[in-house]
Amino acid sequence: MIESLYVLIMTAIACSVIGVFLVLRNLAMISDAISHSVLLGIVVAYFITKDITSIYLIIGAAVFGVLTCACIEILAKTKLITEDASVGIIFPLFFSLAVILITRYARNVHIDTDIVLMGEIILVPFTRFKLGFIDIPRSMFIMIVVFVANMLFILINFRKLKISTFDNVFAGAIGISTGILYYTFMGMVSLTAVASFESVGAILTISFFIAPAASAYLITKDLKMTILVSIIYAIINSYIGFHLAVALNVSISGMCATVSGLTFLCTVLFYPKGIVTDLISRRRKNRRFNKEMLVLHIGNHRNSEDRYKELGISTMKDHVKWSGYKFNHYVKELINEGYIYENSKDNIYDLTEAGWQLKEKVSTDYGLM
Repeated sequence: MIESLYVLIMTAIACSVIGVFLVLRNLAMISDAISHSVLLGIVVAYFITKDITSIYLIIGAAVFGVLTCACIEILAKTKLITEDASVGIIFPLFFSLAVILITRYARNVHIDTDIVLMGEIILVPFTRFKLGFIDIPRSMFIMIVVFVANMLFILINFRKLKISTFDNVFAGAIGISTGILYYTFMGMVSLTAVASFESVGAILTISFFIAPAASAYLITKDLKMTILVSIIYAIINSYIGFHLAVALNVSISGMCATVSGLTFLCTVLFYPKGIVTDLISRRRKNRRFNKEMLVLHIGNHRNSEDRYKELGISTMKDHVKWSGYKFNHYVKELINEGYIYENSKDNIYDLTEAGWQLKEKVSTDYGLM
């Protein structure tokens, strides 16, 4: 059981590091297309080799992954349809052709479309890779190799990837072969996708590509840190998803994809510029502004002739035009914070020494002095 978790985590990490560049290049939907259309490459390679364990199946998948990108790009360049429409045409075409070929000519072969989609991580420890003293699940060995390959590709081409990701035109102008880099990158995505099929399936592969990277991108804009944070998200999503799935006796791939989506949602809500964080920040700023305005009102009218009306304990609420609840709430807060007090002699609200200091600071900050 624990080996299944290790394979799951390794798969998530291998996908997440390359997924960062998919997200930054706005290629999330193309990753979806690749994750499905490479099945056709696997099927075609099997028909040629007649060996379900052949390395040529991975090569065939990578070729069809790159071919998918090329077809999408060719269709998009015609200007007849948009790029997202091209994605919606190409990957269902390739994937459906693969399903037809499997159901028509490979019924007795272990190429299960359900496994391709959802995977079966719990079974991966039964297929072993043995070399000397090494005895680990075959999927673990494959994903380690894929992870190392992805990291080497990123390290070797980091500068080129960084420049072409953020300014492809500039990258071409300084001599970077953006076309070769793009298709090599897509080849790595294809290899990662097909390597993930056996253990986690296409659906979770897409989630591992996109969710950790998208979450990391919200937290940091530093590319190296984005990759690191993406790996952390991948580990957390896999660990929580696996244990929840085991506890609830549900699909591990489905639960991990769900957890990945939920962690992204939580990030959207609570990261420094997130929805909830922004609402809390706005509320805090609004509360501070209201209290400052009340202090300014008291300070500006303290020595005026109409101070008994403007600052009167029973009349001030009408002059600031606030509801009774709002007025009483902020007055109580300011009294508790030591900025104002009830001047029983004049029957008005007055500023304390700290209140006068706050009034001077607010006046300076707002350019009122």
